[in-house]
Amino acid sequence: MRILASIGLSAWLVEYALGACTGMNSADSGVCPASQCTSLVDDFSNDDTFAPSGSSPPSSARFVSELSPDYASIGSDGLSLSLVKSDAGYKGSTVYFTEWVQYGVITAQIRSGSTTPGVVSSLQLQDESGTSIDMDWVGSSPKSVQANYYVENQLELSQATTSSLTSDPTSSFITYKIVWLPDSLTWYANGFAVRTVNRRDTWAEGEQKFKYPSNASRLSFSIWNAADSPNADMTQQWAGSIPSTSTNTKFSMTVERVQIDCYSNTTGSAKSEDSPQSSDLSGSSFASTKSATEVDLSNFGLSSQDSANPSLSSTSSSPTEGNDLSRWLAEHNTSSGARRVHALGVATSVLFSLGVAIASFA
Repeated sequence: MRILASIGLSAWLVEYALGACTGMNSADSGVCPASQCTSLVDDFSNDDTFAPSGSSPPSSARFVSELSPDYASIGSDGLSLSLVKSDAGYKGSTVYFTEWVQYGVITAQIRSGSTTPGVVSSLQLQDESGTSIDMDWVGSSPKSVQANYYVENQLELSQATTSSLTSDPTSSFITYKIVWLPDSLTWYANGFAVRTVNRRDTWAEGEQKFKYPSNASRLSFSIWNAADSPNADMTQQWAGSIPSTSTNTKFSMTVERVQIDCYSNTTGSAKSEDSPQSSDLSGSSFASTKSATEVDLSNFGLSSQDSANPSLSSTSSSPTEGNDLSRWLAEHNTSSGARRVHALGVATSVLFSLGVAIASFA
């Protein structure tokens, strides 16, 4: 019964993230993304990059609000998404990126709106099968962030990794990051890795496949009521319930700035090893002020503020797995350090070949 309930809930979450693509969400007024990911940096200072629900999005719009009634808007602090009380209860907001993302880095400065039990703020990447990568802030634990993922609607909220933050995420902007590579997935808060999942560890013997996010997905930001789901008991047990005595009629989540670094789908698979560091998650400064085309990807997705211990060092790839990360980094004019890794690999191959040749004459 719990599995069926989880499937029902995750299907509802897919409705919020992909209603425009699947037609499941009657409140959704948007359209399915038509193009693949292009990198960007947006501080929402230009209204032309955001389109409200029900409007005809201009070609410059990179983010659209697709729920009605529409409680998302551009404010003085950035993109604001609100959960508003009405006669029908609390109704939330969802804003989508207008392009598909298939691997890459999402970096965002966010102030959570989850100040009261029952209020959920989310950053999500979700594909059409119901596979999702999430960062969630829940009102029952307002000073924490949760890192979670699930595959094909097999949602298990208890599997999320919860990390406490020394800065209050409901009153200050904190930098969050998801580094999604073909073979590893890492969530960061203020430069410290809070969770890492390696694809090689997700093999399901019974199903004979890796249960790892790999399809093109929609990026969204949202704020919603835990009681407003097909399995309200489960979501309220997870996030709490908005008290009936609450005088708050509006809860707002704000995205001050977002940076999207897209992984090139033409460069093959990446191989990486990650070692998350458990550490104090205090301090807050955004990763970079460069434009998306100027971002140094020598340590793809990592900046000077990120933990030195979690690394994305490339390792060798088997012929069936495609090329390693060094090829992709080289194509992005990366640092000399990355080029040295690539050069060392070439040198090793040459020395090995020479050794074989010498041995054959011996």
